[in-house]
Amino acid sequence: MPDYEVELFRREKFSRKKCKKCNRFFWTLSDREICGEPPCSEYSFIDNSPTRKSYNLHEMREFYLSFFEKNNHTRVKRYPIIARWSDDVFFTIASISCFQPWVLNGTIDPPANPLTISQTCVRFNDIDNVGKTGRHLTEFEMMAHHAFNTKDKFVYFKDKTVELCHQMLLELGIPDGRLVYIEAEWSGGGNSGPCFEVVVDGVELATLVFMMYEDTPSGKREMDMQVVDTGYGLERFVWISNGTSNAYEAIFDNVLSRLKGELNIHEDKTILSEYSRIAGIMNVVSGDDIRKLRKAVADRIGINVNDLIRIVSPFENLYTICDHTRALMFMLNDGGIVPSNVKAGYFARLLARRTLRALKFLNLEIPLSEVMSLQIDYFKNDFPELLENRDDILELCDVEEKKYQNTILRGRKIISKLDNELMSKGMKEIPLEELINLYDSQGLTPDIVKESSELEVNTPGDFYKRIAERHEQPEKERCIEEMEIPRVESTRLLYYEDQYKRRFKAKILKKFNNFVILDRTCFYPEGGGQETDLGIIDDLDVIEVQKVGSIVLHRVKGNLEGIKEGQEVDCKIDWERRLQLMQHHTTAHIINGAARIVLGNHAWQTGAHKSENLGRLDITHHSGITPEERKRIEELANKIVKENRQIDIRFMDRSDAEKTYGFRIYQGGAVPGREIRIVNIKDWDVEACGGMHFKSTGEVGNIKIINTKRIQDGVVRIEFMVGRALKRYIEKKRDLIEKTGLSESTSEVELMKIASLFSVEIEQLPRTIERFRREWIKQKEQLKELEKIIHWKYKLSEKYRELPSGDPVESSRKLFEEWKSQQKDIQKLRDELKKVLIEDIKKNFEKSDVVKKIVYNFDVGTLIEIAKTTTPDGSLLILANTDGKRANIVVFSRSGKDAKNIAETLSIKIGGNAKGSKELGIGWGSSENIDRILEESNI
Repeated sequence: MPDYEVELFRREKFSRKKCKKCNRFFWTLSDREICGEPPCSEYSFIDNSPTRKSYNLHEMREFYLSFFEKNNHTRVKRYPIIARWSDDVFFTIASISCFQPWVLNGTIDPPANPLTISQTCVRFNDIDNVGKTGRHLTEFEMMAHHAFNTKDKFVYFKDKTVELCHQMLLELGIPDGRLVYIEAEWSGGGNSGPCFEVVVDGVELATLVFMMYEDTPSGKREMDMQVVDTGYGLERFVWISNGTSNAYEAIFDNVLSRLKGELNIHEDKTILSEYSRIAGIMNVVSGDDIRKLRKAVADRIGINVNDLIRIVSPFENLYTICDHTRALMFMLNDGGIVPSNVKAGYFARLLARRTLRALKFLNLEIPLSEVMSLQIDYFKNDFPELLENRDDILELCDVEEKKYQNTILRGRKIISKLDNELMSKGMKEIPLEELINLYDSQGLTPDIVKESSELEVNTPGDFYKRIAERHEQPEKERCIEEMEIPRVESTRLLYYEDQYKRRFKAKILKKFNNFVILDRTCFYPEGGGQETDLGIIDDLDVIEVQKVGSIVLHRVKGNLEGIKEGQEVDCKIDWERRLQLMQHHTTAHIINGAARIVLGNHAWQTGAHKSENLGRLDITHHSGITPEERKRIEELANKIVKENRQIDIRFMDRSDAEKTYGFRIYQGGAVPGREIRIVNIKDWDVEACGGMHFKSTGEVGNIKIINTKRIQDGVVRIEFMVGRALKRYIEKKRDLIEKTGLSESTSEVELMKIASLFSVEIEQLPRTIERFRREWIKQKEQLKELEKIIHWKYKLSEKYRELPSGDPVESSRKLFEEWKSQQKDIQKLRDELKKVLIEDIKKNFEKSDVVKKIVYNFDVGTLIEIAKTTTPDGSLLILANTDGKRANIVVFSRSGKDAKNIAETLSIKIGGNAKGSKELGIGWGSSENIDRILEESNI
């Protein structure tokens, strides 16, 4: 059992007691018999703050950090809320997350030791309870002081940690008799240790964790590093200092005041306070818990539950808006998140759409961006980066709100279709899985579904927690299948010493299967999105290069019998290929910087690939890239090339790199190791990257963006070429223009506009334009034929005198529009022809109970429809339709005659066959002699 007695408790004569309600042990200077933490007791600080004065968020944060600075801690700037340095999680969920895994596993030193920080964090496990319980938040600041104790350096551990906490709380004016230290155990992420939960007047203000153990298959093992991992809730400290009815009223005063002013409402402090007190003693984790909470509050106050809900619901929505917009502000500010249906963007959309629904519930016609602007104004002095990114954040909010409105319009059709499917199966309620799928795939929240659906919609109280849990962990990229690697010394990486080196001599350390391991190599292994080098080792072709740990493997083709281990070999890389890969890789960095300037600071790399034939960069962006944006990105990229900027490449200590350049260096994701390779294009783009690059941008050559497209929600792809790949592309483009019949001067942007018009890739334009031209001619002839059949007095076909020509974009647009217009005109004539035919059939049935007609240019479906609506009882209708050389026969019988047999007899005579039933027969064959055969038929 851990020893919880610390020097402070001995010196000040704290008593260790066992709580009479929960049986947990705690330390106190008072004569209390219960621990004081809910559910053992209620909040007693509401309207009775134990602190000397009230504080707002800014003041409390500064008080805390200054206190620890005075006690020899170094103040560390907050880390981004997006955990770019880790590939295990999307978000920073605690202050210790900033130092996982690299500090805790000993890879790097902490930025200071000891340190103090106020870290913005986000968690989604309590999202359904936000606004309802008085204390739950998605985004919060975890104030902390950390110490990292190693065998070489002991800083402090249990005794001083508790001492510092106690002194800080006393300086706030909290009487020592109201302080309780509850013994507990903490575990998480494979580590554990004893801890104290620090409780004042029923609210847990801090947790003091002494991280000592790591989990192993054989049980707990003491860690090499012992860590002081503390967490002090900034929002709870502000709340307790103000003694307000709930935390939201204490921390969101500015935004709440504005929103309340719009609604012209005032809170009933008694009800809200009771709500918080009772919520504090309940373990609220589900919708059922919320219902129980409301019932308990209503009973205590003495009102009906429905009346209670009517009173508190507006406030629950107000608090949700405040919490969600603050969380969204930090997420959009801190890098690379665009609201979407995937990865971290999923959570940004979740917050945005819950906020928009809350605004709608309150009938507040305030744009999301306006609420966000209020949040930025409140926090801008503490976090100046919010001002730098303000326009970008507000634009993302506006775009997402428009997408949301479109989702609602589109959603009604989707919900109606689902209703029909479920009702056809006899279902009366939309299943939970369908509700989750509607949100995940279409962005339709359960309340939107409820508004539009004819079926019952029952949503569990933890709905949003459930969907958040599905998306919490980043997908791990599939790793190369590991093989048994012979034990040899690490490979010397000559490609980092001189990226221009083409030939080298090396010694063979091992050969196995079809692999060769050299003591040194210039062959770059596949990595960072860059494809592998190729070349020759003696007379063996190198067809693939991979790096496993510190060993580089060369897969070769040929007979390995000709080489021996220990032998020196001549090696040569395929320089033309390497040059092309370097051009594409350096271009990716240049374009990344240009995209950030043109599209906004939210543009972050999410993927990249550099092959010999093409470079590809995937970046976060809320919309497709317009032709104008594409042109501007390309112009900026080529400007950087012409300026021949220096490219500085060096290995740096991870901590130094982060301090110098910030976390934007992790464009390609988390990078392992104490030292990371930094590629710095002067005053343009800095990234942690292991790929091959030039020493200056001028070596890249002319850059051409050949395509941009959205590849998923919130991500766009930029495809580009330089060097020999671009030369081949230009030749191919020239050939493409010739085949398309466009002018040789047709620009890249014009080609892109034309391709966009027809919704095809540029490469598909020759076939597409030719097809549209053929159909234009065919439809014009169809119009003429229809006009002759019905003697149409308006010559619609005369609108289309010649195939459009001239300006490539304009002529293509005209071709497309005239093609659509022809279809409308054809339909207009067909509708007229249908009216004429129906009237003619009806007149014929007045004379005979068997009617036979030859018709032109009708589809079988329309003929069946006409037959069913015109054939009276006891009658038979035969319609023979011709369309060029083909013919169809439709026989509809409301007499005793067999329609299928009649259709079959007629169809065989025109070289075809038929199918159907006694009532309806459908035949087909040649149109030759169809009129004579129909006339001569004896029916």
